[in-house]
Order: sequence, then C-alpha cells, then structure tokens
Amino acid sequence: MADTLKKQIALQQIAPSSYTADWHADWTLGSTLFGGSIAAIIHHAAATHAATEPALAARDQPDILSMHVEFLRPCERCQSTVVVNTLKIGAKTSTIQLQLSQNGKLKVIALATTTNFDKPIGPTVSTTWALLPPVPPVPDFDRILAQQPDSHWLPACLSGEIIPVTSQLLILNPRRGFPVDGICDGWYGCKGDERMDATYLAMMTDVIPSMSDTLLRNGGLYDAHAFFRKMEKGAEEHPGVPAEITNSVDEAMRATLYNNTVTLDLEFKRRVPEGLRWIQTRVSTKMLHEGRMDIDITMCNSEIELICTAHQLILVLEAERKFRSSKPGPVL
Repeated sequence: MADTLKKQIALQQIAPSSYTADWHADWTLGSTLFGGSIAAIIHHAAATHAATEPALAARDQPDILSMHVEFLRPCERCQSTVVVNTLKIGAKTSTIQLQLSQNGKLKVIALATTTNFDKPIGPTVSTTWALLPPVPPVPDFDRILAQQPDSHWLPACLSGEIIPVTSQLLILNPRRGFPVDGICDGWYGCKGDERMDATYLAMMTDVIPSMSDTLLRNGGLYDAHAFFRKMEKGAEEHPGVPAEITNSVDEAMRATLYNNTVTLDLEFKRRVPEGLRWIQTRVSTKMLHEGRMDIDITMCNSEIELICTAHQLILVLEAERKFRSSKPGPVL
C-alpha cells in the first residue's frame, strides 16, 4: 500500500526546492481531498527533500521526526505544488518549511524536523507507559486472515464513495465495542502484499472514526458505535468473515456535521519497521465544546511498541457547508 500511495502522489521535482504532487480519487471527500492524503504528500516531499537536497543529504538525516501541519484552505481535486525552504541544518536534527499550493493559492503550510533513527543521540530509559484503559489482547492475525473468529476482535472492510482508500484495509474493532466515551480502539491491516511505511502512517493519522459523531451517537458515516453495530450483525451472520460496510456521497449529503482539521501534529518515535502490516490505533478526545475538539492518535505495532503519535485540532461544522454548497470556497 505504501508503494501504491507514493505512485498516486507521483512526486516530481521541478526546481531545486519545488515539487509537484498528483491527487487520486481514493482520497476524495466530497469535492475536496481528505487531510490524511495531504499529510502524506507533505511527509513524502519532506523525506524526499531531506534525502536528496545536497546540504541536507550531507547530514544523513533521512527520517522525519516530527511534522506540524496548518490546513489553511481545503485542497481540491487537482495537482499540488510543494515548495521547501530550509530553516536550520543541524548535527542532530534539521528543520524545513513546506508550503503546498494549488492553482497559485496557498493551501497548507508545514514544518518538518528530520533526524536519523539509526544514530542514538542520548540515553534510553523504559517507563511504565501503557494505554489506559487497557486495549483487548492482540488479535490472532493468522485466524483473522483465515476468516476465523477471533476472541476479542471483529473484522470489517469499508468501501464506497467517501475516502475510498479505506477499501485497501482490513479493520478490526473490539468485540466489547466502545464502552468509554471519547476512546476508540482499533487495528488496521493491509489486505494484500503491500505494507505500510512512514508516509502511509502520516495518512493513517486521519483514517479514524469521527469522534464528534461517536460522542453524539448520531449515526453519521464515521460514528464508531454505528459502525460497530454493522460489524456485530455481520459477525452473527458470518462469523470470522469481514463485514462489508459501504458509504456514499448521498449518505454524506444527509449528514448533519463534519470534522474540519485545523492543525495536525505528528511525531515518530522510531523508524517504521519494514514489512509493517498491522497497526493498533487508539483515538481519544478530551473535550468537544462549542464545536472545538481535540483528538489524540496513538499508533503501535503488533508487539505494542509505540511507533507514532499525532494530535489534531478539529472544528465540528455543519455538513451542508462541505457537501451542499454550490460555490467552492474556504470552510474556515
């Protein structure tokens, strides 16, 4: 899937510090591109520039340690231009700024910090950190892939007209559902032979339940409780077989709310291991208040080693501004 995503991005250098990136129907959310695809473009451009720009490449810092992304305006279904400006070149980390524009209009601005995870720069100390409340035990992935029931997790596939990239994933939700308000646990796995890399995980920070729909239990497209009920029904009828769940633009147009990401912060805790097929994701929110919401995303591998953390600032807005407006324009 990482290879497919990078082929879809089709990053091309057009000047020493400028690149173009394509768009793909897999990333569409109404007339716009969902934020995860833009984060992936930014990450891919940052990593490419760090590895190929002579002054940065000389520092041998090929890994993106962190990114801060400001979504200024919605990104449309068209080619993007990414301009990179080096702010600092250091011995342990370097910092670059990236500006993503479409049709001459600035849409996204980001900062990325580079490093080399192969080179320790200080001490390592273990802590007692753990996800609390605890996540159910790790799935038996062999049983999942053989379409045999797992004791703790239910499988599903999500496909349709809204962000179709999810059709490439196998989604697991806990059999117990989501008993704690503001917390959603899940596993995401590759269906085919492709695997995930850091650019793919940048996208996956936005392939998550809608925490506003879930808290409100409004049955929206990404209401985790509604999604889980469909999984339960599928498991009763065909134990072990992934429930086939779909969505459509028509459903989206009937939605009452949608989440608009204002900022995304992402930090990698280590280099993403080669051959990564499964990630465990916890999505949590502390508060939805007057349309403003925080989201924390924690990603671990199948050994429950921390790989990546992310934070989103969300505005929860009326859905008709996204799907029913006849005039395209900023949503903020």
